[in-house]
Amino acid sequence: MSLFEKFTKPKNLIITGVALILAASLGWYGVMPKPNLVETDSLSSSPDYFITKVKVKEFDIDGTLIETLDAEKTLHYITKSRTLLEKPYIERQSKSGHWSAKADKGVIEDGSNDILLTVDAEATKRYLQSEDIKLSADSIHYLDKDQSLTSYGNPILVSSQGETSADKITTFINSEEVVMTGSVRGKYETIH
Repeated sequence: MSLFEKFTKPKNLIITGVALILAASLGWYGVMPKPNLVETDSLSSSPDYFITKVKVKEFDIDGTLIETLDAEKTLHYITKSRTLLEKPYIERQSKSGHWSAKADKGVIEDGSNDILLTVDAEATKRYLQSEDIKLSADSIHYLDKDQSLTSYGNPILVSSQGETSADKITTFINSEEVVMTGSVRGKYETIH
């Protein structure tokens, strides 16, 4: 019996086929790329660096404190050019008084002095010559260019006169000007 006749028997064909499949599988497994310990998706959503227990102070040219920023944690993303804040608290001094703000979350874009506060955001303006006002909303955006606080998502302004809500409320840091847009509603009580 020739070697060809031995390999063409049904029993030997099955054994040869299994051996070829096993050899091909082992060869393919050897050239397969090794898996990463950390998935690529989780790396792309990870911050480039983070800092805990942050306290930043800014002073003017005369050494007077202008701003303080505290946060439980900051997470910086280079590709997104932004820093995310957890439990931010900001205080800023101005000529007419000062304001403070806090929230559960915050965002600062690189190269900007603006800050977006989200999730239970609230701000308080303390004036030198008049009553304080409090602003609460889903989010409050401080814009450095026009020195304003703009609130979105259920904004409520509380002052000594009462409580006012609107679709959007903007208050300016260096003045007592407040701009309310959309559906404006108020609750006011008279003092006897």
